[in-house]
Amino acid sequence: MKRFFLFALALICGQYASAQMMPDSTVQIVAYWEIGDKYAYNCERSSKEINAQGDTVSVEYSSEIMEFEVVGKTETSYQVKLTYYDEESSNPQNQLIQKIMSDCGANLPVLFSTDQHGSLISFDNIPQLAESFKKGIGPLAQALTEQMSPEDLEGFDMQGFTEQLLAMIADPAVIQTSILDDIGRVFLFHGARMELDHTYSFDEPLNFMLPGMEQLSAKTNFWAEKDLTDTYSTVCRTYTLADIGNETVSSAIGSITGLATEHTEMPDSLKNEFNKEMNDAMSEMNMQIKWEQYTTSEIHLNTGWPLNFYHDKYIKAVIPGSGSQEKIESRYMEIILPDSEE
Repeated sequence: MKRFFLFALALICGQYASAQMMPDSTVQIVAYWEIGDKYAYNCERSSKEINAQGDTVSVEYSSEIMEFEVVGKTETSYQVKLTYYDEESSNPQNQLIQKIMSDCGANLPVLFSTDQHGSLISFDNIPQLAESFKKGIGPLAQALTEQMSPEDLEGFDMQGFTEQLLAMIADPAVIQTSILDDIGRVFLFHGARMELDHTYSFDEPLNFMLPGMEQLSAKTNFWAEKDLTDTYSTVCRTYTLADIGNETVSSAIGSITGLATEHTEMPDSLKNEFNKEMNDAMSEMNMQIKWEQYTTSEIHLNTGWPLNFYHDKYIKAVIPGSGSQEKIESRYMEIILPDSEE
């Protein structure tokens, strides 16, 4: 990953002459950006599910280009525009959703701000993004119901389903959580000054997309690799582990079940009975979830732009007496450079 030598010259030219490798053998990640700086990244994602027998039962792939452009700068902050291009998915339904939302204009760039070091401090256009997403909810609901069987459509509440999609897709909190999950760790090390090979830790809030899931935190370890650090770039890593108990899982699944039955035409007494049976079943199941997360990032020291970024999540659900099921999500980002700079 140390092959971007001409890239270093192109980015440093006219800016800062010294790298951020400190005389005391520490390393500091600082953004040296200018308005108009624009760098795109190839992004590849994969997701696979493994059943209790150890067999892979589901695999999905997707790709996109993520382009970051510096559009504002003060003495204490930067504003960056993030635009997604060429999004593709192996999942036909995800591809359909993407096309419908794009056709409806629900593809505005994300605006976010960092401090003077490049550390993320705010998302600046969440209300506008939410309004943009709302445009696609009606056409999306119609397209999804067209894929349902006649049996599934019996007693189906179209208005309720549309409201459910609205809450799941266009809710500002959901949008912010999704964006934070996408780029939060890309800029996690900015502003940090680290002794090489020394492990640091902090309690990190975890972002879950499940409605009803209480806010959880877990210990995250992070460090900079001495053997992979020089005056050109550094490689930083994180590791996070969270053990989530049955009570938290049951609460989240109960909320999802309640949201689903709320928009189904059935007597309240039947809804209450169904929700109670689900809660009792979850309580007897005693499910435990182990959630692990790893990231690796190579960062160009003279500019603070990431060169490569890896992000892996392992989510394992363990049910006593029934074995375990695991979902593995991986993401890889690599900066796109002209052929002459590679």
